[in-house]
Amino acid sequence: MGDSIFQYFTEIINVQCFLIGLVTLLIARWFMTRSKRTYNLPPGPTSFPIIGNLPQMITVTDLSEKMKDLREQYGGIFKIDVGFDTMIMVCKTEWILEGLVKKGDQLKGRSYWFYLFDKVFRKKGIFFGIGKEWKDVKKFTLSAFRDLGVGKRNLEEQIYLEIQELGKVFDSYNGKPFSLKKPLAQFALSIIHHIIFGERVKVGETEFQKILDDFAFFFKNVSAFVPENFLPSLRFLRWKSPVGRIIQNDESARSYVKNKIIEHKETFDAENIRDFIDMYLLTLEKEPNSETLTGSNMLRAILDMFTGGTDTVALYLTWAFLYMAKYPDMQNRCREEIKQITNMSRPVTMEDKRSMTYVAATLLEVHRIAPIAPISAPHVAEVDTTLGGYDVPKNTAVSFILKDALHDPNHWDNPEEFRPERWINENNEIKKKEAFVPFSLGPRICAGMSLTHFETFIAFTNILQKYKMEKPDETPMTMEGIQTGITYIPVSDNIRVVPL
Repeated sequence: MGDSIFQYFTEIINVQCFLIGLVTLLIARWFMTRSKRTYNLPPGPTSFPIIGNLPQMITVTDLSEKMKDLREQYGGIFKIDVGFDTMIMVCKTEWILEGLVKKGDQLKGRSYWFYLFDKVFRKKGIFFGIGKEWKDVKKFTLSAFRDLGVGKRNLEEQIYLEIQELGKVFDSYNGKPFSLKKPLAQFALSIIHHIIFGERVKVGETEFQKILDDFAFFFKNVSAFVPENFLPSLRFLRWKSPVGRIIQNDESARSYVKNKIIEHKETFDAENIRDFIDMYLLTLEKEPNSETLTGSNMLRAILDMFTGGTDTVALYLTWAFLYMAKYPDMQNRCREEIKQITNMSRPVTMEDKRSMTYVAATLLEVHRIAPIAPISAPHVAEVDTTLGGYDVPKNTAVSFILKDALHDPNHWDNPEEFRPERWINENNEIKKKEAFVPFSLGPRICAGMSLTHFETFIAFTNILQKYKMEKPDETPMTMEGIQTGITYIPVSDNIRVVPL
């Protein structure tokens, strides 16, 4: 009895000591971070000790709408305190361009100390790599894409095969309404899987469906504003939180890629390069002592491409086909241009793009009005600098609200209107627009931009050549979108696809 009582009080004392120690450490860190208050920081919502603006952000269901509300309250630049750390949000177009381009080298760091980003990206790869490692990995990736045929005929042939498979799925619905999400995700996964691993995806297999589900969950739930980024100790209390599942899914994806690399090593032939992994193995053979193109860095880069090349491409095409269903006259004009160039007797090629001004303008307008990632991943100031008349201290995170530049009435006439004609000049050529930033700009511009443009143009044109997009019912299409994580997704993606 006495031993039990003693053990009980000992456990209570241990828990109390732990909690007191934790609170003491948190308070001490809060006082240490107060030094930023000597800077002239942007305004923002009232922040609380230790947890920052967690109370204002924890219930947010649409990040785009929340950022819009905060801009209306605080102007074109404001701050949000993510726990102990300050994140500056930039909304005004001129300051976005200044931060991404003019001061891009000062703001090209990454906020790897946020709990979720640290656990998933680990300062490696294309998205969240830093320093020379990141530069070399990005350079290698872009070079490998070119060598593997991005924008060239051999990859076009592979996309044509996947379009045929996609057409079979469309045909299976017999003109009835269906969700575009799954078919287009499978299409995009098949292409990026072929580029990276040299294999086609076996549609319908449980393994690949899990990959698609995990990627969709990632983009729907990853954000700088997840509660664990404000207070990492919350991970012990939120047992079934999205963050835990994201980390678990990432481990599963890592295992998948590692196994593929092992398979490739067993069959590698330097005289017969099949895919991205072979390109990587060839580089290792030529540069065995490279300090940047390491196994961990390339593993993360492959994961970044695998993830980013699936959900984002599928989402871009989803928005494009939905807008065609909503605006049949514009769809017909695109198809007429395709007909003029191909006579409907051959597939559309990438070389045809220069002759398809209206189609190109339509795809640009989709990107503008429905940007896939409305808010940039957090950059970090590598030196003390300024933006919008405010201080940006070294190691401060900065995110750019790209959607605000894409919808800025000072740069776009009637920005909420879908109008491809805004992109075409009097010579029937595409205009350049400095506020067009869907892939960001500067040092951190998206490494997959060329691949995305290539895939979506080939898919969009060759699908419109064979199918007509129609609204799912007589109800007017609203084209509403929502951003719960990284991406801006349609509230409804139902459509009818009818063979021509």
